[in-house]
Amino acid sequence: MDYPATVQTARSLAIVAAFSGLIVGSNLLLADLPDVKLLDTLVFVAAFLFGFRVGASVAAVSELAWSFASPWGIAGYVTPFLVLGELMYALAGWAASRVFGGHVRPGSVDGYFIGAVLAICAFVWDIETNIGTALIAFGQTVTLEKVISTELLGTPFMLFHELSDFLLGAYFAPIVIILVPRVLRLKPHPKLEAERGRGRMQEG
Repeated sequence: MDYPATVQTARSLAIVAAFSGLIVGSNLLLADLPDVKLLDTLVFVAAFLFGFRVGASVAAVSELAWSFASPWGIAGYVTPFLVLGELMYALAGWAASRVFGGHVRPGSVDGYFIGAVLAICAFVWDIETNIGTALIAFGQTVTLEKVISTELLGTPFMLFHELSDFLLGAYFAPIVIILVPRVLRLKPHPKLEAERGRGRMQEG
């Protein structure tokens, strides 16, 4: 079924609002756990199911909202680096949907692949945001040594972030990919739905 442009726009806005609200709410609930958030996983899932544009919108809206709603204070000048890093998860989710053709099975190698992708994204996100932090903190006096020191100081948090993203990607993401379209009663991105149809025909 082809959706009119206005319906497509309203549909996308509803998806972005639902994902962003869930992300900010879950971030508040998990605030006491360092670097353990559903944000990365849900951005990945949004792009996997509904395309890069929706996933990128979820990433930007969620990070901007969290930069003000965080109990640790306003993120400030580092916010653009946070948004840029989160867009990587949207790109990864979109790319993964092409690899799997819309089929992800919980408890299989598919989940471990997604977990590995999210862990890699977390590593790059941490490197990029730490560089941004160093640039903001030191300004014109920034040096390579200061950037490296900032990276080293953030190492324990990086490891926790990468491990949590791997576990959430391996075990949580496949379940959400299956459940979200049913709960929201929305079909995935039309191209992804077509790929799923071809997959079912080949299996049959």
